[in-house]
Amino acid sequence: MDTNLTVAALKANNKKNIIDYIYQNKEVTPQEISEDLNLSRPTVANNLKECLQDNIIYQKGNAESTGGRKAKRYVFNNLGRITIGLEILSDRYEIVAVDLYLEMLKFEKVIYSFSHTESYYDHVCDSVNQFIESLQTTKENILGVGIALQGLISSDGEKVIYGKILDCTGLNISEFNSRIPFPCTFNHDAESVANEELWLDPKLDNAVFFNIRDNLSGAVIIHGEFFRGGDLKSGIFEHMTLIPDGRPCYCGKKGCVNTYCSINALLKPEENIELFFNKLRNNNPQIKKRWLGYLEHLSITIDNLHMFINSDVILGGTLSKYLKNEDVLSLQKMIRGRSAFPASEYRIKISKCTNLPICIGAAIPFIKKYLKEF
Repeated sequence: MDTNLTVAALKANNKKNIIDYIYQNKEVTPQEISEDLNLSRPTVANNLKECLQDNIIYQKGNAESTGGRKAKRYVFNNLGRITIGLEILSDRYEIVAVDLYLEMLKFEKVIYSFSHTESYYDHVCDSVNQFIESLQTTKENILGVGIALQGLISSDGEKVIYGKILDCTGLNISEFNSRIPFPCTFNHDAESVANEELWLDPKLDNAVFFNIRDNLSGAVIIHGEFFRGGDLKSGIFEHMTLIPDGRPCYCGKKGCVNTYCSINALLKPEENIELFFNKLRNNNPQIKKRWLGYLEHLSITIDNLHMFINSDVILGGTLSKYLKNEDVLSLQKMIRGRSAFPASEYRIKISKCTNLPICIGAAIPFIKKYLKEF
């Protein structure tokens, strides 16, 4: 065994554990690190010195005195790196900058219609570059740009293999990498918002995530990670057939879950979602009938999914902003009434990230990768 290699590996492991500890606890003293990680004080002191030199942490005053010399407090440098998120939609794009704790530093929404053209990519990338310049940080401080969009993404995050909604099938990440001087990668929109859910709820284990917007998209989470099913990624259950020969879907099939469980399926053309729910909460009989019909289709979908993955169900996306506990209870009752194997409890939850822009979720993979590399 190479003793030098073993010592080097131990040192690297100690440093990573110390950095992880400070990151999780945000503010710590050397004594707390030493006691909780069972490391000698010289080891802690040497690693703190290195971390200070690398700008990973900084000193922030002293702890309360317990009779002797006041202990120094060390804080993780949340601005040590910044990540950019971008979501591309048919009528607009949204840009965000977040720190290493996913706190939003700046956000912009730009009304600009998508087109699969050079001029569109020039415009969007110029906006992203100007946005980054306005942050007044160094180039080395930017981890990358995560790009969320409605489409199926290749496993390497470099190509849109199916982009019917935006009509961008075949779009390559080179359109962005050639215009933005930072690493760029594509993210499926459902996985981006599910990233946010996992960040806000680290204990989340297994779940089926519904991203209910104008169109529906989904993600399957197993043991806190996305289920990877090749280029179809973590599941496109929105295109399972719910009603044979039913409503036409943009994918070319008929009767897909998307055509019955999306917001487009719930609302009439030009109908306002906020007005719809105002009427619902005021017990408008026609609106209530439509809502119960919508929940019925959603309950069938969830029951079908439960037949092959019995897990939490999380309702996210635009719809989640308007959901109440009474809606979840109605949905649970419907599922229980139709299930061949009724469970004592159907764990249906409303998303924790209803008010977060999806572009934040597109930035998360860069942050997770950076934190793993210590």
